Amino acid sequence: MKVLVKQLMSKSLFTINLDTTLDVALKSLNANSIHRLPVVDNDGNLKGIITDRDLRLATDSPFLPENNEDRLEKLRLHKVSSIMKQNPVTIEDFSPVVEAAKLMRVTNVGGLPVLDKKGRLIGMVTRSDLLDLLIKVLEPVPPQS
Repeated sequence: MKVLVKQLMSKSLFTINLDTTLDVALKSLNANSIHRLPVVDNDGNLKGIITDRDLRLATDSPFLPENNEDRLEKLRLHKVSSIMKQNPVTIEDFSPVVEAAKLMRVTNVGGLPVLDKKGRLIGMVTRSDLLDLLIKVLEPVPPQS
């Protein structure tokens, strides 16, 4: 069974701009119940990725105040571009899913931005997507009566 990334990826994509402040990124992650946001320029080109972990590390700094509102205020002072991972690991939409799994395992990332043949961002594939596929493949099929 050969499954391609394009068959598994999420096409409803949330992205964030380079100039967005960290507080807005945090709110976007929380509001959409997601763990990573591709960072794009004004033309929609992928420039980086920011994760909930990146933001947790930024907000858990001993240099920030204890009060959450004060922490958010400090995050308003910094742009996504200041902490994003540049040149994130990506995969093409026509790649086999097994390649995505290997790439995630080797690079220790929880999700990959998916690019088309022209290098445009068109989706995301995550560990959860891979686990859902694994469950579907391994789950016994009930006998037909």
